[in-house]
Amino acid sequence: MPRPPIAVLSPGHPNAKGGVTDHTTRIAQRWRADGHQVHILPRLDLSPIQLVSQIRDSGVRALLIQYVPFLYGRRGISSFPEVVAREAASHDVRVTTFVHEPWVPLTRPSWLVLSPLQRRQLRRLIRHSHACVTAVPAWQDLLGSDVELVYVGSNLGALDAASSPAARAQTSPVVFSPFAGGLNWKWIAAAAEAIDATPGLTILGADAAAGRQHPSTRPWVRDSWEWSGFLEPPEILAAVGRARVVFAPFIDGATGRRTSLLASLSTGAKVISASGPLLDPVFRDSPVSLASSDAEFVQAAVDSWSAADDADKRKQRIAWFARHFDPATLDQRLLGIMLGEAAPRDS
Repeated sequence: MPRPPIAVLSPGHPNAKGGVTDHTTRIAQRWRADGHQVHILPRLDLSPIQLVSQIRDSGVRALLIQYVPFLYGRRGISSFPEVVAREAASHDVRVTTFVHEPWVPLTRPSWLVLSPLQRRQLRRLIRHSHACVTAVPAWQDLLGSDVELVYVGSNLGALDAASSPAARAQTSPVVFSPFAGGLNWKWIAAAAEAIDATPGLTILGADAAAGRQHPSTRPWVRDSWEWSGFLEPPEILAAVGRARVVFAPFIDGATGRRTSLLASLSTGAKVISASGPLLDPVFRDSPVSLASSDAEFVQAAVDSWSAADDADKRKQRIAWFARHFDPATLDQRLLGIMLGEAAPRDS
């Protein structure tokens, strides 16, 4: 029996690099391999009516809206996704909204205005959606009790089984995806200084020039740090897999939407992250070390750096990742929700 065509609204795909684009690429590849036609809708220059007409003509009956407010408007304010959802639902297209980020917090003067507007915008979108998912349990309470939990997981694929992480271990702590929002560079710099390795830190995914210019890293950059520049996913995984320890402290806590943290875990690397207001309970009993202060993070970094590690411990960490964040399982669950085959929600 032919598999039903699916559409994914993902503004900027594939050129707007980032977690949402990478996630869209992964699920599209997975679902196509499973026999579905997947239509990716990257443009906002068509009207919502034109866009829905386009997918209906292709036989689409299930639409996934990838949602971050700033994907749809310069200030994160736009009626576009809501109108798409309403128009699609009116033509019997089942709409699922994946909330990767809901709205900005009330932490800046301008956000005191934007946050309530974005909150209203998202709630209206959810009302026009048949299902809603998020990767953060704390957001389920904010968005509604019937919102489903589906982790994003790692977007980089699997580590090559032929690689041997222990054979060429990194000689310094590792950070992957240095410009990820919410990464606590104050903690990272302090931990790198306390370990005093050579080089002081290895940063994957950017070059030194970008690191010295980017506002999140610029105050903390040291001359002793080594920057890899851009690497393809297999190179990233191989490099992370050789890490003695990976730093991934996010100020909002470890969650299933932090793809760099999860990619590191997928290789079996030792990862040090952080507690925070969005911390997912799944990480409380996990191989991930969690710190709630800069002093705790530095101590955890020093202890992890000096602690012995072996292949069996790495296998245990990989097994934990697979149990909770296997990408194939996550993508199949999301597909089931989209098609109304898992925990459907009335429109």
